[in-house]
Amino acid sequence: MIKDKRPRYVVIMENVQQMIKDKSLKPKDKLPTEPELMKEYGVSRATVRQAMQELENDGIIEKIHGVGTFVAERKMKIQMQGFFSFSEEVKNNPGKYHTQVLSFKKTTPVSKVIYEALECEECELIEIKRLRSIDGEPVLLEITYIPATLYPGKLPRTFQFESIYDFIRSLGIKKLKGIEKLVPYHPSTEEAKYLHVDKKTDLLKFTRLLKDKQPVEYSVSILKPGKISIQTQIERTL
Repeated sequence: MIKDKRPRYVVIMENVQQMIKDKSLKPKDKLPTEPELMKEYGVSRATVRQAMQELENDGIIEKIHGVGTFVAERKMKIQMQGFFSFSEEVKNNPGKYHTQVLSFKKTTPVSKVIYEALECEECELIEIKRLRSIDGEPVLLEITYIPATLYPGKLPRTFQFESIYDFIRSLGIKKLKGIEKLVPYHPSTEEAKYLHVDKKTDLLKFTRLLKDKQPVEYSVSILKPGKISIQTQIERTL
């Protein structure tokens, strides 16, 4: 019999991952306790904790203080090489996704920040507000503003585009560049209601300003991180 020479914490990690893969363990299932794992694998508490910490660092499990350790819910992965598009990201992620269009209209918002970003003074804007859900749970509230001068006619009754960028392409715009910022955020009362959280919940806020020859889009996206992980590629010449 060939002895398994892998470190014992690696064996525990890989066994847990395999059970998740073959669905012996499912999202939200509780894992065995530390003493149970120590007995099963014949290892020390330190070895079990190292395995659990590595799995938690990878987002595979999550610990709830005083309750136990659970299989983490599946997360949608967002790649941040370019500007974020929920509609594009869902194509590469498993799960059931739904978009509810909350508003699609021409309006004059009260925020001076929006007008300054779009370089217009109290001009009419197209507002597109959407709530995005994963597996029935609301995770992202998006509000996008586009200068109404880019669509001078009457808007369609419904927003039928899968992506904001499909709509922008329909306006004859083919290339965009700009800035996207990400900051920690606590929601307003209305935002908390849409996302099914309380006002003290730690969320993330993306703000995005995109331009062609002139500003085209200003968006605010309020993100509930629980079902989404953000990844980026990094490179440095040494």
